[in-house]
Amino acid sequence: MLDIIGIGSLNLDYTLTTEKLEALPAAVHKELMAKIERGAERFAAEAAIKEIIEFLDNDYFRITLGGSAFNTCSAMAALASGLEVGCIGVAGSHKSGAPDFIDSMNALGIDHRYVNLREGKDSGLCLSLNHDGIRSFLFAPGSNNDMATYLKDNYQTILEYVAKARLVQITQFADERIAVLLMQLLLDARIRNPLLKISCDPGYCWLENLTPAVRNIIRKSDYLFLNSIELNKLAGRQNIKTDLAKAKKILTDGAEKLTIIVKAETEIKIYQLENKEIIEQIFPIDVLCNEEIVDATGAGDVFAAGFLTTLLMYGDRAVTEAVDLGMRFMRAKLLLPPEKLYTELAKIFELVQENLNHK
Repeated sequence: MLDIIGIGSLNLDYTLTTEKLEALPAAVHKELMAKIERGAERFAAEAAIKEIIEFLDNDYFRITLGGSAFNTCSAMAALASGLEVGCIGVAGSHKSGAPDFIDSMNALGIDHRYVNLREGKDSGLCLSLNHDGIRSFLFAPGSNNDMATYLKDNYQTILEYVAKARLVQITQFADERIAVLLMQLLLDARIRNPLLKISCDPGYCWLENLTPAVRNIIRKSDYLFLNSIELNKLAGRQNIKTDLAKAKKILTDGAEKLTIIVKAETEIKIYQLENKEIIEQIFPIDVLCNEEIVDATGAGDVFAAGFLTTLLMYGDRAVTEAVDLGMRFMRAKLLLPPEKLYTELAKIFELVQENLNHK
């Protein structure tokens, strides 16, 4: 039995850091920013993203493997915690000069038997810009859009695989058909394994166009990861003033057993419904200044890795400890370049686990 299976898009992340962005000539900087909607996450045509990459040249970008579920599962696998990690998704052909999904999963010990390779197709692309602490994203789905066909063709075997897990982490896809299939997969898996936990990080794009399938995935989830913008999107009405009121609307809309984890700029907020009352817990973040941040892309995914690792190992009551490890992981992600991250996460986990075991 696997402890966690991540299901989500597999992307090549092209990150333009603040330092690189500010080093651009003024005219080039202006032209680039005109192509980006600042602070937003948007699906875009593959050609549009490639045009930007070619406009600047590869040397300006940090190229890493990405995708929210992949980021979370990779961080968890790097901890040597004893948890068994798997991944389901669709990747394109490996490109020269770019990292390889299968090589990375092999190195981390991630079970990738249901990661499908689409020869002759490109993996998804994610263009990430960090500008004055504001991150902007453009996504091109690429081979991720083949996930619907892949699920249909292999539904029973993937269902058996998922139903044997302890927890599934679900993240967004561009094709609306995939959410419908994932919803059915989760329902069928829960019939086979009523103890299966579901974690969802829906992302801005799923919430901007909130379909019945996505809404039902959220309602069936045990854990829901949102940032402040996504919380506003899901809550819906503009006249809801406080995060507590927004969480109440979500929790009383058919998602009573859900734990909502809100990643705000200065704090982590946890919302749960207990005895018909909304319980709010607030954990302040030791905020970094923009000049200290080396790499912010995927920081929320790494937080989720720390949070879910703790709950899988110590149970649902260890929420405070889960938030603590998540924040430690997130801080490391912000401060370190990608090549140093996993080693540091393993050190942090070992120290925290030692302290927990002595309590």
